[in-house]
This record gives sequence, structure tokens and C-alpha cells, in this order.
Amino acid sequence: MKPAKSFSIDVALAQKRAQLLFSNESALGEDLKETLVEAQEQERLTCGVYESGKLLEMNPDGIMLCILPENSASDVTLHIHLTLIEAFCWENDIRVIKVDSVEKLAKLLEVAEDVSSVDSQGPRWVKKDNGSAVDYNCVLVEYPTGKCSPAEEKLLDFHRVTCDLVPQPVIPLEV
Repeated sequence: MKPAKSFSIDVALAQKRAQLLFSNESALGEDLKETLVEAQEQERLTCGVYESGKLLEMNPDGIMLCILPENSASDVTLHIHLTLIEAFCWENDIRVIKVDSVEKLAKLLEVAEDVSSVDSQGPRWVKKDNGSAVDYNCVLVEYPTGKCSPAEEKLLDFHRVTCDLVPQPVIPLEV
């Protein structure tokens, strides 16, 4: 009987910690934005279902975060791919963070606002700099070579206190 009581106390504690973190959701969105922009500048960002799958296969220990948009899969095939990526991340202790919109994620990473095409991997956006189509349905952030930034530390703390919550919390992005 005691393990069940201990478990319910642990869940209650995790929920209380999550509520404290959620009291400032916009700060979490800003921390995520800062982390993504910094990772993009340092070339630690991998975007796309296929590209992410290749990196996960080659170097799962080098991935700090996997960012997946909530309910981005209008296509069954894409939904299956994202579910498999999420399961792989859970199996390999890679932190999964959900965001509220693939469109906001694409805008956050400074791409053109128009969807260039929609295929079996979902919507693709045209990058401003080179005109190539990019898929933002899965974004991986690799560990930095040095210490994690304060924004990255906050996201890691957020994941630590919310990883056992069901349903998984979704970070709203401000664009």
C-alpha cells in the first residue's frame, strides 16, 4: 500500500511544480524561442521528419530536445512518423517538448510565411535565405559544446517536472 501512496504524492508534487511553471507560460515560450534561435545560429538544429530520423539513428545521445507540434499531422502517414519519432525519443531518454503550432514554429525560425507545398510529410515552408523547402513537423536540438544557456536550463527543468504528466503539456509560442 505504501508505494501507491508514495506514487500519488509524487504525481501531486509534479503537478504542483508544473502549475508553478505554467503560471508564466509566455516565459517558457520565450525560453524556447531563445533556445531555438541560439541552436540555429550554432548549427545545432535539425528540421524535418526524415532529417530528424537520420540524426536520431546516427547520434541519439547528442540530442538535447525533440520539439514536436501538437496535432500537426493531418495526414495519417505523417502522424505515424511523428508517433514513431516520439516513441524512439522516449525509449532513448530524449526530452520531448510539444508546442502549439507547426506554423508558429516555422515563423519563429524565420521562414517565409507561405506554405510552398503539402505532401506526405505535411506542410513545407520556403526558407528566406536559399529558397529550399523545409519541414518543421519535427525539430531536434543538439547539445551545445559548452554549458547550456539559462534558457536551455529552464526548458530542461520544465521537462524534468512535467515529463510524467498526461496529457503532456504544450508550450504556446508567441510569434
